[in-house]
Amino acid sequence: MRAVLSVFPVTVDVESDKCDTNICYSNREPTRVYQVSLAPSAQVALFLLRDNSHNTHHGLTMSLSSSLARRLLLVPLSRGTCARSLSVVVPPGVPSVPDKTSAEVVRNLTESVIGGPSTYDPKVYQRQREKLISMVPSSQTELPPRRMQDSFDQAIIPLGSDSQLRDRYLTHFGSVRVGRLLEDMDVFAVHLVFQHILNPKQDSEDPQSPFSIVTALVDRIDVKHKITADHDIKMLGHVTWVGKSSAESTLELYQMRDGEWIHVLEATFVMVVRDPLNRGSSYVNPLLVETEQEKALLERGERNKIQRLAASTESLFKHPPSEEEKALIHDFFIQTVDHKALSFKARILPDNSRWMEDAKLKNILICQPEHRNRFNKIFGGFLMRQAFELAWANTYVYSGQRPFVKHMDDISFKKPVPVGSLLYFNSQV
Repeated sequence: MRAVLSVFPVTVDVESDKCDTNICYSNREPTRVYQVSLAPSAQVALFLLRDNSHNTHHGLTMSLSSSLARRLLLVPLSRGTCARSLSVVVPPGVPSVPDKTSAEVVRNLTESVIGGPSTYDPKVYQRQREKLISMVPSSQTELPPRRMQDSFDQAIIPLGSDSQLRDRYLTHFGSVRVGRLLEDMDVFAVHLVFQHILNPKQDSEDPQSPFSIVTALVDRIDVKHKITADHDIKMLGHVTWVGKSSAESTLELYQMRDGEWIHVLEATFVMVVRDPLNRGSSYVNPLLVETEQEKALLERGERNKIQRLAASTESLFKHPPSEEEKALIHDFFIQTVDHKALSFKARILPDNSRWMEDAKLKNILICQPEHRNRFNKIFGGFLMRQAFELAWANTYVYSGQRPFVKHMDDISFKKPVPVGSLLYFNSQV
């Protein structure tokens, strides 16, 4: 049997005749647990697969080239823990149906937590935010530890009962606009971090927070089932990991179908806590874990951080391609050269292929004040929606078929986008 396992950033082939074919990929619903150890020679990795349904173990060995072994990130997982099988911890007594809508979450953030002027007035905003600087803690030790359940919350997107709202989420295919869900999840992830923060310096009579919480990265989004536009959607989640000035929010989306909540999506957002004027980093409350499930979630967040750091070191902006990668690029190139012409300028398109330069789609957007967040920058969820819908359109043009999203990862925000910017979007297959 030949199987393919996706191990963090690297996909490798595994040869085995001892294991059945029900091996899941890392971006699907996990049914197995992978424990990875590296042999002293750094040439062979041993995979122990545990079948959760039958409580059996299978062993596989995999030969790695020295360069691949050097670059492969191998992280042992504790027994019974799978990187994507962990769910958020729902505190006892939480009702099945949320008691507030996503719009009410936005309203509470706008009016009570973040505050500031209700209209676009940068000067007034600047004066009001400057008054909050004295409330910013000077170290993380000034902030009390917080539990995961302190940040837990849930909200409903009432697509099934609100026909006017449904129109904003509906595609002409009858499905839901994923870009709209990206906007909702981005706001909700910010809300969860604000729920986590408890600042002793903050005025008890004034709920306005001195922190600016912005999205740094969408680590991954897994779509587990088709999401329709005519049934209510429930968002729930909490903070699952914190650093000194960053926090990871894990979200789950459920959709009501035939009287039952179906798990349709899981997402991980990495948020950064900044000072009132968004000029420098601030501190976030440390996270206190109380159960084994919470410990596993925290460990997963730490692994996610390690993986992001490891992936950043492999960037072509920092390191040249490996010898294997150079050979691969040269092989692709040689396939498109007219060998009879003996010239690199004479190119031939292989069968069933398209030039990459013909698989582009671009857009330009004027960033107006209506698309700003409460910190007077363009809302990150809006940027994700625009980028996603351009990518969807490009895939549609390229393939000639309706595309479906199954997985997204590494949506990274490099810099804030000021109001008034001309923003160029570029999509490339």
